[in-house]
Amino acid sequence: MGTKILSTGVLRRHSDTSFLTVEAMNADPDSFRSVTVQMYDWSTGSPVILPMVDPSTILIPPSQYRTFRSLALPATVYAYEVRIFHPKDKDVVVSTFGLSALEFDPQMGNNAVQHDLARLSLK
Repeated sequence: MGTKILSTGVLRRHSDTSFLTVEAMNADPDSFRSVTVQMYDWSTGSPVILPMVDPSTILIPPSQYRTFRSLALPATVYAYEVRIFHPKDKDVVVSTFGLSALEFDPQMGNNAVQHDLARLSLK
């Protein structure tokens, strides 16, 4: 089946964004799907892995979704990227969000649904 790699590209952090989140849905009614998420701080011009609350790889059961969350972002992070690795099928759909600290509200400009993400070919 192979793996598809999607990226937000480098995003500028909204001033109210405290956390990064990815929602990954497995719409397949019969099969599990593995999804891996990596979050990077690009503020220095080079990627530095951001720590996450959840495991970076999760096996998602049929007809369910899982959440991947960053730890609270340090104040020094002003540019970030989210990468998502998932099967090359149409049963997995992902969205990314920058969330506020208080109510976990999605922040304007820090949200991307799957069709907004760029496809990467890392070698």
